[in-house]
Amino acid sequence: MIASKKRVFLCGAIACMLLTGACSKNEATGTELDEADDIAAETTVDEDEDPVIENAPYTEPLTGIGTEEELTRSAFGVMIENSTHARPQTGLYQADVVYEVLSEASITRFLAFYHSQEPDTIGPVRSARDYYVHLNKGYGAIYVSAGGSPDGLALAEGGYVPFISGLAYDGRYFTRSSDRSAPHNMYTSFSNLEAAAEKLGYDMNNVPPSLPYTSDQSEGKKADRFEVKYGSTSNNVQYAYDDELGGFRRSNGGVPTEDAANGTPVAPKNVFVLEASHRVIDDAGRRDIDLSSGGKAYLFQEGVMQELEWRNENGVILPYKDNEPAGFVPGQTWINIVPKENGGLSSHVAIEGME
Repeated sequence: MIASKKRVFLCGAIACMLLTGACSKNEATGTELDEADDIAAETTVDEDEDPVIENAPYTEPLTGIGTEEELTRSAFGVMIENSTHARPQTGLYQADVVYEVLSEASITRFLAFYHSQEPDTIGPVRSARDYYVHLNKGYGAIYVSAGGSPDGLALAEGGYVPFISGLAYDGRYFTRSSDRSAPHNMYTSFSNLEAAAEKLGYDMNNVPPSLPYTSDQSEGKKADRFEVKYGSTSNNVQYAYDDELGGFRRSNGGVPTEDAANGTPVAPKNVFVLEASHRVIDDAGRRDIDLSSGGKAYLFQEGVMQELEWRNENGVILPYKDNEPAGFVPGQTWINIVPKENGGLSSHVAIEGME
């Protein structure tokens, strides 16, 4: 385990993907649990205190940030709940990449990839859906959930991806907080996930593919504030660009998304919003989502928005412009997926301050 790393923003473009991915399928219920009793424990962020180092010899593949130490380990893809009962979450700001996708009805769920940082607390951990498992495979990550839909569990438990079950290790590598009721109270930590992966004999040296990066992004239309609509006031997502943070402060239902343990705001450097075909498959509002066909997308960076396209390259969703990969700026990337139906991006994304 790496105790601390020195990180720096690095310019230049990098690209490459790996492994296979696919679209999505039937979702369903599934049990879900777990978390750490010390949800309120302080989380250290050594990275923010490190001095900037020029010409760093290595680059973190999922952030584009330079580092003095090469990351040779696998990533973890963790399912994190986003119902109102689960907020505020813990450890989201320390994820490198987060996918936000509708899980059931108007409620989204996060697939958060942890690679460069080692949170003391992550959660609440919730259940799998098949399209999240497919996304996880594209990053070569070890997948983590507490239960899942029949299709999601069939993939996870069937060896499609290395899988750590919160239900199987409840009380060992996953703990429950006393301030919330199940199933909204299961948490884990990076070190616990490493220990579980070691026990299960998983390869911990499967480095995820590097995303494409750019040093800055000034091209596009000014977009300081925007909202991603998921169908209900409490679940709609707001972003507001913060010059000091250099990222978009995220809110859910008008409430800032801040870490439950230490109040750190979630403020991704890149917000990538894309439309994909959604099909409701049951009375609970679960969906089949097409994550393979590509389509229209918006990429928000540095208070600017570009109209692009998205493609699924070997299981990883990437921005494209004029048939060429468009770069992310170094830092956290948040990917919001909205339905293509009923107007797609034009009706699901409302942008203020556009020039």
